[in-house]
Amino acid sequence: MRSVRLAAMLSLGAAVAHAEVVKERQWTVESPNGELAFTLQLEDGRLRYTVSRGPAAARGVVLAPSPLGITTNNSGNFVENLRLDAVGSPVVIDETYALPHGKHLVNRHHAHERTFTFSNHSVAEGGFGGGGGRGQRGMANDRRVSVVVRVADDGVAFRYVIPDKRGGLLLQSEATGFKVPAGSTAWIAPQQVPDRYSPAYEDFFVEVPSGTSAPTPSGWAFPALFRIDGGKHWLLISESGVDESYCGSRLATEAEGGVYRIRLPEVNEGMGVGLVEPRGETPWALPWRVLIVGGTLAKVVESTLVSDVAPASTLASTGWIKPGRASWSWWSDDDSPKDEAKLKDFIDLAGEMGWEYSLVDANWNFMPEGTIQRLVEYARPKNVGILLWYNSGGPHNDVTEAPRDRMHRQDIRRKEFQKLREWGVKGVKVDFWHSDKQDRIQEYIEILKDAADFQMLVNFHGCTIPRGWSRTYPQLIGMEAVLGAEQYKFREKYPERAPWHNIVLAFTRNVIGPMDYTPVTFMDKKYPRLTTDAHELALAVVFETPVQHLADSSKNYRALPEAAKAYLKAVPSVWDETRLVSGDPGVRAVFARRSGKAWFVGGLNGQTAPQAYDLDLSFLGDGAHTLSLITDKETRAISSETRTVRRTDRVKITMLPRGGFVAVLK
Repeated sequence: MRSVRLAAMLSLGAAVAHAEVVKERQWTVESPNGELAFTLQLEDGRLRYTVSRGPAAARGVVLAPSPLGITTNNSGNFVENLRLDAVGSPVVIDETYALPHGKHLVNRHHAHERTFTFSNHSVAEGGFGGGGGRGQRGMANDRRVSVVVRVADDGVAFRYVIPDKRGGLLLQSEATGFKVPAGSTAWIAPQQVPDRYSPAYEDFFVEVPSGTSAPTPSGWAFPALFRIDGGKHWLLISESGVDESYCGSRLATEAEGGVYRIRLPEVNEGMGVGLVEPRGETPWALPWRVLIVGGTLAKVVESTLVSDVAPASTLASTGWIKPGRASWSWWSDDDSPKDEAKLKDFIDLAGEMGWEYSLVDANWNFMPEGTIQRLVEYARPKNVGILLWYNSGGPHNDVTEAPRDRMHRQDIRRKEFQKLREWGVKGVKVDFWHSDKQDRIQEYIEILKDAADFQMLVNFHGCTIPRGWSRTYPQLIGMEAVLGAEQYKFREKYPERAPWHNIVLAFTRNVIGPMDYTPVTFMDKKYPRLTTDAHELALAVVFETPVQHLADSSKNYRALPEAAKAYLKAVPSVWDETRLVSGDPGVRAVFARRSGKAWFVGGLNGQTAPQAYDLDLSFLGDGAHTLSLITDKETRAISSETRTVRRTDRVKITMLPRGGFVAVLK
């Protein structure tokens, strides 16, 4: 019947034929509130899509027509010569799920989903070419791919699925692109060039016009934030649902015409170990391409779309997953992880501050046998859990920090986890990954699965970005993938750029998942900081991760003014609710996060000039609230006060250059 209809169309006039093609080869999926639309179009055998936002009659362009498609081996060309096979029925997704940590503990994912299935109908030489059906001469080579589209009020996610059982396949390339309208502004970080310590997503974000080429052939990293049409629309691009069957993706170097294209990892990542092209078994579902979209920056920042589309956890129980705060000795003293007395001092600090953990970093295994067991027992009556550092290598890195060669093989890893559980250790920090190839993605996930069997928390450093794993594997209590506070020890330009960078991170990297920046440092390291003390204190609220590693020395924390110490004892790492009160990338970030009945507010000034700011308290409930406020006095000093406020009040605050403030409202 379809062939008859196509033949009839070909016999009609050009104008009529064009009208029919448009009518039958364009499909739109709208968000539940009707403000966001994803339009898929099949034209000349190729797929394009657009994303638009606003009232249905006058939507603005978020993404102009952008390419879709993948190429696999075994004649799986799903870029050209495509023909529609089927359009699935509309599906309404409306689920509420709870997490043990994150920017919101209870999340609702409400979206409309539709699946579009296409065939590749290239034919052997001598047959009819182009996508015009099965020829009378030659053999047709029919292959199918589905594009699953999900549109929520806060964004779009789409993925490819190869539905037919055809055994193993290798993905050779992905044609997916994102055409950002001209005149947009991007906040985006270069993908690090592979070397001994990278890629690890440890570079500065930059503010550039959309379409700007990356500074190296390694391209641009996820996530990428765009301000479109002067701020009428905001867009953040990333991915989710990456599993053992795929690699971590990024964006290509060239973005000609504003088209940012997906690219695969580089050959020399992970010292050349592992294949660039991912291999999977069919049916094969590829990762979600996630587009968080909003009319305000708050809509982007508060979105949980990355976790919404990720697979739900299958853990029978999560009661053993305890978020919290951790003391950490390595930042202030490189050799301290090999010194039992110094480590006990940081355990004492955690106990005094009411922090739940203390991290023992690299080379702890050089201490005498039995030391870790003694530390665990020393920490137990103080209600402090011990976390231990590990090297992820393996042949994919040659970093000598130890212990190494205990995580990359499952048999050795499980024996190690069993030993740690017997010792009473609560979790591990696994460092130095340096590759997004499929084999490293497999190792990440295998570690998470094995850790759950032994009730071990997991923190990844020197690693990839969050890709939805916090929902699937809630035992994941941190990921670095950020140019964080340790760079005061390594990068000369870091102090100068850190204030602006900190604010951009809140609107980019930390939006997609936990970010172990290791904040709240007061000591001058090799390159002295320029931020104020209040700015540093505010990072504990502005930056979110399930276990917040507070990085300075025990001496400096004990020497803080009483108001600052009281705040650091009280500030949690788990939030019932998160709101962006005020924000402008690189300029200012004011976050309000609720824990129970208390609100914690952190404000940052990213500029070299002071900022006067009126804190709007309309997010509070009715009635009187006690406000405890810490503001800048000098760069290395704070002012504090306590008073009663109501939701109708405005609190006038002056932030010094590179300054900040914190407020606790109960």
